[in-house]
Amino acid sequence: MLRKLTLLTLVALAATVLLSGCLRDTCTTTRTYVRFDPVYKTPDEFRVGVKAEAPRPLRKPGKMYLIGDYLLINELHEGIHVLDNSDPANPVPVVFWNIPGNVDMAVRDHFLYADQYVDLLSIDISDLQNPTLNCRSEAVFQLHGFDPVRGFLVDFVQTTVTETLDCNDPRWGGNWFLEGDFVFVADGSFNSSGPIRKNTGIPSGSGIAGSYSRFGQYDQYLYCVDNSTLRTFSLASPGCPSALETIQIGWNIETIFPWKDRLFVGSQNGVFIFNVTNPARPAQEAAFLHATGCDPVVCDDENAYVTIHGGTDCNGTINQLDVIDIRSLPAATLRKTYPMTKPKGLSLSDRYLFLCDDGLKIFDKTDPLNLKQLSHLKGIETYDVIALDATHILIVGDGGFFQYDVSDPAAPKQISQILVTP
Repeated sequence: MLRKLTLLTLVALAATVLLSGCLRDTCTTTRTYVRFDPVYKTPDEFRVGVKAEAPRPLRKPGKMYLIGDYLLINELHEGIHVLDNSDPANPVPVVFWNIPGNVDMAVRDHFLYADQYVDLLSIDISDLQNPTLNCRSEAVFQLHGFDPVRGFLVDFVQTTVTETLDCNDPRWGGNWFLEGDFVFVADGSFNSSGPIRKNTGIPSGSGIAGSYSRFGQYDQYLYCVDNSTLRTFSLASPGCPSALETIQIGWNIETIFPWKDRLFVGSQNGVFIFNVTNPARPAQEAAFLHATGCDPVVCDDENAYVTIHGGTDCNGTINQLDVIDIRSLPAATLRKTYPMTKPKGLSLSDRYLFLCDDGLKIFDKTDPLNLKQLSHLKGIETYDVIALDATHILIVGDGGFFQYDVSDPAAPKQISQILVTP
């Protein structure tokens, strides 16, 4: 019987080889790719400062920031929407600050700190309708590269392309390939209106950022991360930050979360914890390595909460929530892992954990080894969440920005929605 099976196997293999040889010159396949076209900007093209404009619809919203009664929402690579949120049931657009290349932001004492591609801007926003560029720190951030003729490689524009390939084409069977500056990735392989009200302006102090922020503050210092580096700026003169330390951390750095005298830096491979007892010179105190994946991080006095989600742009397949014990730093140890669907942003308030995962999940974290899910808002593709306090949260998702009353965390009630225009 064994001899018979072996013979049949050999015959089948021979037939496969012969047939593939006969068909090799005539086979074709249709593949759909996402083409990434590089976008270059010269310094003269993007160093144009800031300009106040009439409110505009949200189309490609990015990160969010709360300061006093104002909600700031980034329009990806275009600028910042300013909304008066003094009445959360009726957030009112106030102005749009046109800042080409902007993604991240932070505010302190009437100054907005915003990136403009590779530059850091300090903008006086004491008059919301007349923001004034006060200072520019040039080329402090790393992007994708630099060409002496075309300038900085600042972005990639995605276009779907369908092609018929011959089996002799070197691209046959591949999930990605390069053609000059163009990158092709196989598709599927990566994953309110109203009158303007009189306002009292931006208050003193700093605000609240989402868990995907790359800007953080402590004392009179601003900390910024790019793909590999932690940078420290002194805000002793808030109108013009001065660059201090530059620390190489590693690759795939994503987020920063200041907590008391420490900075928690999230990367695709782990969480790096910096002590800022000397805020001018952050010192790495601990590191917690985890499975590869995108990972925003937040914390309280005892634990850091890290979400890890997969996808091609996150270089991983793991989807989970890690609870890390930070009570005895520099020791940082895993206390428990909770499986999730595809968790993203998160926020803490009082004894509650708000987590973007298949909608929004609210947990009682009194016992971090036994998180108790109190509610689950479904039907919203969520990205990030900010807990303004124990009773009020702001969620960003595909359908826009949603504000909820969570005074009863078991039964959240929607307060308002800020729509995103397709």
